[in-house]
Amino acid sequence: MNNLRHNKKGSGYLIVIAFASILLILFMIFGRVKSGHHQLQSKDVRRFVATNLAEAALNCIIAEMNANRAFNTHRYYSEKDGWTSPVKSRDSLLGDIKGMKLTGVKDGLYRGSTDSGEFKARFSLFYGARENSKTKTLKESEMYAVAEIVVKTFAGWGSKDVSCRKVSAFIERRFPANENLLYDGEILDLGGLGPFVNGRENQLRRGRLYGNHYITFNTGGGACQGSELYEVEKIETPGFIKALKDTRIEFANKTSMKLSKFNDSMKVSAFETHGGYLLDGAHGAHPLKLSRLPKERIKYTADRFKKTYGLTITSKTLPFGDYKNPYNKKDKFVDLNFNGYRTTKSSKRANSDSEADEGALDDEAESADDSAAIPSTGSDDPEIIRKLKGDKIIIYSEVPLRIWGCPDKNITIYSLEDIVIAGDFNQNPLTSQLYKTEDFIDYKTSLTNGKDFGNQIGNKVGAMIMSEKRVLIDVSRPTLFAKNEIKPYFLYLLAKNLHPSSQKVEKETKMALCPPDPTKRGPLVGLGPQIGADGEREPYYGTIAWLYKNPTLNGGGTYNSNMEDIINFFTPGTGAVFGIQDAHVRNEIIEDLKTYLRSGGDLIVDEQDKLFEKAWAQATLEEEKMPSKNAGAMGLMQSLFDEAKKDHKDGIFMPEITINAGIVSSTRRASKWKIGNSSDKVEDEIGNVAPFDYLKKPGYIIQRIYGTYTRLAVNEPDYFISGAQTGKNILRRRVWDSTNLSNANFKPLECPAVHNLLTFKDEQISAKEYDNFGKKE
Repeated sequence: MNNLRHNKKGSGYLIVIAFASILLILFMIFGRVKSGHHQLQSKDVRRFVATNLAEAALNCIIAEMNANRAFNTHRYYSEKDGWTSPVKSRDSLLGDIKGMKLTGVKDGLYRGSTDSGEFKARFSLFYGARENSKTKTLKESEMYAVAEIVVKTFAGWGSKDVSCRKVSAFIERRFPANENLLYDGEILDLGGLGPFVNGRENQLRRGRLYGNHYITFNTGGGACQGSELYEVEKIETPGFIKALKDTRIEFANKTSMKLSKFNDSMKVSAFETHGGYLLDGAHGAHPLKLSRLPKERIKYTADRFKKTYGLTITSKTLPFGDYKNPYNKKDKFVDLNFNGYRTTKSSKRANSDSEADEGALDDEAESADDSAAIPSTGSDDPEIIRKLKGDKIIIYSEVPLRIWGCPDKNITIYSLEDIVIAGDFNQNPLTSQLYKTEDFIDYKTSLTNGKDFGNQIGNKVGAMIMSEKRVLIDVSRPTLFAKNEIKPYFLYLLAKNLHPSSQKVEKETKMALCPPDPTKRGPLVGLGPQIGADGEREPYYGTIAWLYKNPTLNGGGTYNSNMEDIINFFTPGTGAVFGIQDAHVRNEIIEDLKTYLRSGGDLIVDEQDKLFEKAWAQATLEEEKMPSKNAGAMGLMQSLFDEAKKDHKDGIFMPEITINAGIVSSTRRASKWKIGNSSDKVEDEIGNVAPFDYLKKPGYIIQRIYGTYTRLAVNEPDYFISGAQTGKNILRRRVWDSTNLSNANFKPLECPAVHNLLTFKDEQISAKEYDNFGKKE
């Protein structure tokens, strides 16, 4: 019995030992499962980190290309040739990035690293894309890039393994400032173009429209009828499209529709894309947010090629003028007057466009040696620009600029500060401004670049104007924009004040002095070929005949009666006068006129030019120093409008400030602006306000931009535009110019680009494949 009791005590230990053994086995199994789970988790983490690193590298590549569209590792990539001509060395443009080190390009590879891994990449333009004949606003052959990125993440969780992955991407490159007639980084409000005249709709022809937040079709209030769209290639916004005014839209394929509140984005079920021509955020719109200008690229180019085609303007380069922006009087401006149109570049010249495509930062494409550059001759651009030898000029400015006149070479102007367009820019003064219709949209004669058009003249060159702040349009000085409109009217008034003998003579003289084509202007004939009974030639103009018959008489009653109207015409006052405030210069001009008329009884074209240029130069000087709406150009603006609207078929044109360029402003809107069918919308404009309101309603100034108008809306403004210094009677016209995008000879050297990801492929690779990436096979 005792033995049995003793044996029962020992069995408890056996049970405990057995139970402990089972627990040990369970713990061993759990440990193995946990270890395997950690290994699996480590691999997943490394894969996740590797993919994230590849995406970060891809973002860096896109950022590098946005800063400099020529930033690449190879000259190009094609399916046939693969990666061609590796770049030897190029520094990164991105600066410091927290947690990431970028070493730039070395021997065709772009490299970088983080604490968790490293990457290698190659990327370049895709060569071989074909142009689409249906898209006039896109350049498909230059629109795509290819990128390949390999990454290696370091070991973690105690493992010695690494994870390697490869990302392949297809990238779209776009030029919104050349593709879009109107581009707004905030809200594209078409009512801001109005109000319009004659109860007619505004017309927007060709190009694309883009609003990053949304687009609204509306009016400028009152009798404004809003806009109609013709031949538009795309209307696009990642937001919504709202029609506050029924709007007729004709697309590039000649189909049309009427957009209204019943079929805009607010009515999702009724909204139609019309084959992709009309896109909002709910129907596949493609975001094209242009977030910055290529400042670093432009500065580098201007500095490096300062002997060839680059110019950097600092506060010490040129003297500041007296001009003040009335909305921001603290700024001082440098004036750049490009004067007349004297381009020497032929439209037929088969010039390589490699500079525009590759850019000056492509060290493989360009050389700093300018010995082969040929200086242009005959240019009247500012001397500091005239001495540059390249066909395409690029200006980087650290100071505010005021610009006007006709550049003689293709030009890109960039400023860190405001740019004021103070007058006609980039239009030959001999251009006929005869419009096809009284809607004042398209000229009867198409504008051409350069020269050498047989019997025709060239009209402009390629131009791009970019500001990190605002680009403002200023009409406060008519002498800077109305010369080609005032000149024929000036000559016509001069003839009228010389007392024509009949309405027939006056009409014939108007046709001779004011032809629709300014190059065909003829002489002012004062005496006819017929000999009268008194033995004198037939007088067409009383004053001319009297001066011709009395070559030495300069005073007395008959002199005063014959010369009174001419003297009044050149004296400041009300009515149709071209008053010269300086009495001495005024008398000199009148004496010159008398001399011309007495010498032959007429005023030939050369004499007309000399007389007008002398009067105009003095009027320009006086308008700048002591402006008066009763003198000079201001004194003629109201009567010019009244005369021009009588007949839209002769060469007395409507007052017009003409700008042939792409325009890019960067600040967010900071002006009086009310969304909706309202006239409370103030653009970035100056001029024609009291006390110098030289043109009153119903008169108006045509403001014609032939090119593109872009507002990035990415920088904060320094000041507010209230409208107090902005005239109301502006007729805004916007016409898309294809040549800034597609003409190889006349495409500006610079244009901001935006790059978007189209396709993305992620795959696992081996460590050996990572190591061999980019090596020669």
